[in-house]
Amino acid sequence: MIKASLLKAFALATFGAAAALAQNNAVGNWQYVNGTKTTHITTTEEGGQLQAKITKVTKDGKEDPTAACGSCTAENKDKPLAGLRILWDTKKDGNNWKEGKLLDPEGGKIVKGAVEVLEGGNKLNVKGSIAFLSKTQVWVRVK
Repeated sequence: MIKASLLKAFALATFGAAAALAQNNAVGNWQYVNGTKTTHITTTEEGGQLQAKITKVTKDGKEDPTAACGSCTAENKDKPLAGLRILWDTKKDGNNWKEGKLLDPEGGKIVKGAVEVLEGGNKLNVKGSIAFLSKTQVWVRVK
């Protein structure tokens, strides 16, 4: 009886901790809202690195299939934003990610990228920087 109670308590503690860790995770579906434009992003962890791709772009609440990376160069020039990889080569740092590469589709540049997990995994601060200049976007988890 005591063993069964201890086993139940251990199982609850283990699953509770796993759920808490899962909530504090950068992997999932996100959106970034900029005025009337919303960018939908999916993040995954592959090979110990956080990666992100744009899944779709909406304007005024309607999907914009013509959204493309017009400012990008080389292989990404004029590619549709949907399916475009925008974050890669990151290194895990606790719950956060650093030293990655981030593609800014609006400017077409690849910059240093870092991701900070906020609010128990409900928001991400995604920071792109070149030298001492930086820009941060807040991505909100889609539930």
